[in-house]
Amino acid sequence: MRVIAGTYKGRRLTAPPGLEVRPAPDRLKEAVFNVIQFRLGGSSVLDLCAGSGAMGIEAISRGAGATVMVERSAPALKSIRENLQQCAIDRGFEVLASDALAAVEELSNRSSCFDFVFFDPPYASTIYEPVMARLGRGDVLAEGGQVIVMHHHRRELASVYGVLKSFRQLRQGENVLSFFRADGLTPSEPVA
Repeated sequence: MRVIAGTYKGRRLTAPPGLEVRPAPDRLKEAVFNVIQFRLGGSSVLDLCAGSGAMGIEAISRGAGATVMVERSAPALKSIRENLQQCAIDRGFEVLASDALAAVEELSNRSSCFDFVFFDPPYASTIYEPVMARLGRGDVLAEGGQVIVMHHHRRELASVYGVLKSFRQLRQGENVLSFFRADGLTPSEPVA
């Protein structure tokens, strides 16, 4: 696992041992950043279920501004901090030791607002729907903000969660990237 492009290109990243964290394959990570690369500079990024921090670090490397990485696993948090240190990243980020749903609530209470949210929970997790519903309230997303969900191809996601509307899907093997955009609709408005 490595940083693909930008300031920290080529830096090796580590993941905690065991099966608790499933790092995003480089091809999948590259697919995400190919889609968002022209909007990334200076943007605010939230990396939910950050694992090793690879997505958040890639965003920082490619010019993202404030980046928040959320992870609840102690070994994964240790890995995130080691990877940040390995890349000599000492500002422009925050690491939150929390589960995804509680973190979104905390960030909402702080009036934090993000241009991009990466959401990559363990594929067998039951938090997809509650976290997507919470993000769909729109209060932690900038207008036009995007939520990019990584999931197994057998997991079906709704096409609409509150203000979030699905606009693109990419599949690589068993992995799927589902892209949602906050389009300014209020959750009670119908989506055509």
